[in-house]
Amino acid sequence: MKKSLLLFISLIILGLVAYTVAKKAEMGKGSVAEESKEISHDETSDSNAQVANPASVFCEENGGTLEMITGTDGSQFGLCHIQDYACEEWAFYRGECDVEGDALKVRQELIAKGLDLDKSKVVIKKHLGKYIEGSVAPIDSLGGGGYFFAVKEGDNVKVLADGNGVILCSSFADYPNFSSYLVPECYDEVTRQSVIR
Repeated sequence: MKKSLLLFISLIILGLVAYTVAKKAEMGKGSVAEESKEISHDETSDSNAQVANPASVFCEENGGTLEMITGTDGSQFGLCHIQDYACEEWAFYRGECDVEGDALKVRQELIAKGLDLDKSKVVIKKHLGKYIEGSVAPIDSLGGGGYFFAVKEGDNVKVLADGNGVILCSSFADYPNFSSYLVPECYDEVTRQSVIR
């Protein structure tokens, strides 16, 4: 019985010592559970950290302002606004937004169609790499202007539609995937109705 009592008292003393040591450690550094929680939180935040989109960074580093565009189908892309035009961020990153060179090609196409552009300038407003939207404006502020939509394939730029009135759906028949962001609706000559693209 004396042995049982001694064993019981020893266990109580041992328990108190362990409790005191644990409390002191908890006050000094925090509990082991909290430390492991902090470690796993740090590791988790590092593994969930997002890498910056290089095209977005490139846009902003070159003086652009980024706008996220959501299409009618839910798809998204970044549009980099630079000076007087906007370019799809990845096309800008890859150097595919040759606004001046492509505007010159559009100008040549419009002149080949018989338009007199001696007193007009061709301006690209939005360049998505493959799809282009712009306008033809008078150099002096007298007179009217118009729009154009073009497609770029390699070094070639082809004007699909131009004018200053209704945009015809048939203009995009060969390019059914032409950006609905640039041309959200057009006029269907067959049904004689506006069509949301």
